[in-house]
Amino acid sequence: MGNPASVKRKKTEKRRKKYEERLGPGVYLPKAEREKVNAAVAKLLADKKVASVAAKQARAEAKQKAAPAAT
Repeated sequence: MGNPASVKRKKTEKRRKKYEERLGPGVYLPKAEREKVNAAVAKLLADKKVASVAAKQARAEAKQKAAPAAT
């Protein structure tokens, strides 16, 4: 049968994971900690976006330099 406390903990964790998938990270954290998590996630996404734009520009420049040499 198992330990009832363990079973309850597992159900709580499953519910928490479902909510976090739907509502985002840090849903169950206290407000101050949730704001820290959300700020960190927002910073990470902004850094990824900047890196993506930089990579896209670098690819465009490389393609532009390669095009005249090919023709």
